[in-house]
Amino acid sequence: MDMTTVVKRHPSLLASQVDDDLVMFSAERGMYYGTQAVGGRIWTMMEDEVSVSGICDQLLAEFSIDRETCEHDVVQFLEQLEVEGLVVVR
Repeated sequence: MDMTTVVKRHPSLLASQVDDDLVMFSAERGMYYGTQAVGGRIWTMMEDEVSVSGICDQLLAEFSIDRETCEHDVVQFLEQLEVEGLVVVR
């Protein structure tokens, strides 16, 4: 996965905001997943297809973080979602 990779949340997942946390449920896997504020923000951005670079650009505008750390953390987060089958990657 790199900055040009395009991602979108998997259409079969159910998600709900609980305070500052996002809780997701995969019926296919029978698993619940949770993430905090930044992960929830990324999830919101993935409602439509978006590039990893686009996610990072938006996060850099909203949060105080350097580009290198942001790119590393976003790629790591998205790769974890991909392993769990929570995102569609192209």
